[in-house]
Amino acid sequence: MKISAKIITGIWIFIFAIIFFEPFISPIFSSLEESTGPNDYARITDIDYKAVLVDEPNESGKVVVTEQITFDIHAASKDNLFWELWRDLPEDYVDGLKVDYQVNYVKQINDDGTEIDYKESPKLYWDDSDYTSSVYGPGKWYHSTGPYDEDLRRYECVFFYVDGLYREEVTFEIQYEMNNAALRYDDVSELYLTMYSEDTIKHLKSFNGQILIPEKDMPKEGNYLAHTYGTNFNTFEYTESDTLNPGYHTFSFNLDEDDLKFKSYNQYLEFSLLAFNEDKHIFTEYAPDNFYSYDVYLEEALIAIEEYDQLPNEYRTYKIIFLSISIIISILFLIFTITRDKRIRKKHNLYKPTQSMQYFRDIPSDLDPHFASTLAFLKSNHKNDVGDSYSALMLNLIRKGYIELQKIDNNKGWNFNNITINILYNPNSTYQNSSNSINETILGNNILNNQQTNISINQPNEIRNINGKILEKLTSNEEAYFNLIIRHSLGNNITMEDFQKKVSKDFDNTDTFVTTVENSIVNIGISQGYFQKSNYNELKNSTKSLSNKYIIFGLLIMIIGNFIISKTRFDLAFGSLFILGTVLIICGLYLKRFINKYVLLTPLGEDEYAKWKALYDFLNSSTLMKERTVIELPLWEKYLVYATAFGISDKVVKALEIRCPDVSSSPILSSDYYRSSSFKTNNHLFRSATHSASRVSRSSRYGGGTYYGGGGRGGGGGGGGH
Repeated sequence: MKISAKIITGIWIFIFAIIFFEPFISPIFSSLEESTGPNDYARITDIDYKAVLVDEPNESGKVVVTEQITFDIHAASKDNLFWELWRDLPEDYVDGLKVDYQVNYVKQINDDGTEIDYKESPKLYWDDSDYTSSVYGPGKWYHSTGPYDEDLRRYECVFFYVDGLYREEVTFEIQYEMNNAALRYDDVSELYLTMYSEDTIKHLKSFNGQILIPEKDMPKEGNYLAHTYGTNFNTFEYTESDTLNPGYHTFSFNLDEDDLKFKSYNQYLEFSLLAFNEDKHIFTEYAPDNFYSYDVYLEEALIAIEEYDQLPNEYRTYKIIFLSISIIISILFLIFTITRDKRIRKKHNLYKPTQSMQYFRDIPSDLDPHFASTLAFLKSNHKNDVGDSYSALMLNLIRKGYIELQKIDNNKGWNFNNITINILYNPNSTYQNSSNSINETILGNNILNNQQTNISINQPNEIRNINGKILEKLTSNEEAYFNLIIRHSLGNNITMEDFQKKVSKDFDNTDTFVTTVENSIVNIGISQGYFQKSNYNELKNSTKSLSNKYIIFGLLIMIIGNFIISKTRFDLAFGSLFILGTVLIICGLYLKRFINKYVLLTPLGEDEYAKWKALYDFLNSSTLMKERTVIELPLWEKYLVYATAFGISDKVVKALEIRCPDVSSSPILSSDYYRSSSFKTNNHLFRSATHSASRVSRSSRYGGGTYYGGGGRGGGGGGGGH
């Protein structure tokens, strides 16, 4: 369990690292909220804010606000200048009263202290021509009273129309009256100012504010409570003075860039003043009635302030709980993952080869090439290419003497349209029973010969092709391939081009061939005792699926999960989701170590797997070229067949050129075509043709249609008969 201990140690190190670096990681997610380009923006960077409370007859709990606003402007180009700036004036209904605005003036403050008075525009600019119009052009302002409606061209803000700005800083002073800012209740009055919020505060470098309460309207000490809201600190400091502005009690605050940090849940700068006891209506004497003017509100307001002030500590507790839960879940995942292999081995028999080997130099058995390549790659991530298997099957049919390939025109190369397939053995002329397979035909001839010559059935008689070559038994896949060739041949030969054309159109019979090859792995594996069960990859696939789920889910938690909670008061919760996501990824990677070990092979299957894997390693290594052992031509031929199935025939071809110069007696080894990439390419085209036809056949069966091709619906399957 050394590896497990290392993983656990690494997790704890990662946990402490995340907790330590979490304050540095959090701003990264915060920065993702804003994607303004560097050369196309107008940002508010500095604000001087002054609000004066006015409680006079017919003034409706009014506040007069004067602001000096500095804009940092970066137009995209000199051909696309900024002609319009604005200050949001958010409207709202509070307890039935509408908070709205009246703009008194707008003026530009130059660097030398001089001022440019802007005049009110009769309309909201909309078209580009308006900005340069003598009537509506630069030097004007417009107050859009809202409510927001783009179709009606209404906006809740004041616009300043400027004389085309490229890259510079400009300062404006605006003054507006905010109605119904102070509200009266039965036992308390409240002045509530939402000074700036949301997008307008994201780039602030300084915010200097003063809130002036006339002396006659200022509650006595002990009869009021002032409070601020916003920034990452939850509140910000303020000072009080009776001398800063004569005749007024002044609440002031000076915030710099370090103070002005915001996340999505605290993007506001707000101020409230509660007056109670005998001064409960001191600054709302002339404020209009609202829905709750005759209801008590003080206790509710104080509770709300207390709850707001407790939010940082409350969420710190929540974050610690969240972190603890994440660590517990992570530990449970680790335990489950580390102990999973033991649980699986108790439930399933996972055998080991009786002997380990680096290389295997002989051919383990006359195994079907497609099955042999599948077996060799069972416990690796190598994907078996059926196109290579088709090449190996044809090559083995040639090696065994059932077919041969010839040029149509000897003056041309081994081009696809210059090759004919010659059939060297026709089972129909040897044993007249088209329902039997080729191998049944061979066995039938042997039985007949044994009966005639009294030779023991255990001593098989020979059948030969037209060249007199003794025929070896075909595997199920080789037989299916051979039957397909016989089915489409005219007499005893067919061109490669015609063969593939007919195969591509004979949908149902081609699908039978494809299905035979697909099912051969399980059929051979079960019938010959290689696999414990037909679903031999069940454990491997389930482990792979679980591993991938862990990794994907871990990444989603780390990226999307953290991005979501970073926008709430949980922030990054001390890296809780980083920890959980990382543990899930580690668990997924840990499971990948076992994926290829979970193939349900029998003891025979494990031994044969070891041999075929060792044969692949031998053929794929440089050892084949370096050894001085004499290798007979028949073994070289089989090397080429299985190396083709493995997809590494070029390794054997290179070794042949060095170690076996005299190959003239072997039709396969002496032919440049069988050793070339063109041979594999043609069989890969055959793969495309067969699988395309198979898809048509299957879709027609499920879709209700029926397609026939290649000369009618003749009998496929065993025997190769027409």
